[in-house]
Amino acid sequence: MSRKVSTDLERSPVGVGIRKVGQWVSLADFTDAGGAVGTKTLAKQIPAGSFVFGSKVKVTEGFIGDVSAVLDIGDGSDADLFSLTTHNVFAAASNLVEGADAAADASYRGFVAISSDTTITLTVTVNNDWGDVTAGKMFVEVLYFSTNVEVVDKTQTIYDARN
Repeated sequence: MSRKVSTDLERSPVGVGIRKVGQWVSLADFTDAGGAVGTKTLAKQIPAGSFVFGSKVKVTEGFIGDVSAVLDIGDGSDADLFSLTTHNVFAAASNLVEGADAAADASYRGFVAISSDTTITLTVTVNNDWGDVTAGKMFVEVLYFSTNVEVVDKTQTIYDARN
């Protein structure tokens, strides 16, 4: 697609374009949800009128201290709504990409329609106890198409607050 076509789509009354909610999170940002689970709610929401199509994670410091750590990305009521399967966050890794969970029974990836502003909840599950985790840092992105023209403030990128 040419740059002009992309620009014209972004300026159109519909405003369909790829957007993201992206945020750096570390171990200290998570709340111990009891047992083997830690949770974190991201600061920015996905706006109404969007279609989420997936998520991407870059782990710069693995969530270590237990024997495993996996991440689900959801909306608080469906833990893996924005990631059909879990992201392995136990060790440093780049480009951990998952499609959105488009079916109630997790049978296929696809678009998830967002009818009202939606909060993003991260859930990291370890093998034994969340209190065993001693480190962890990652950049989480939830990718979506917007059907509304959005006025974008400063969007956090993977290069912000990098250590």
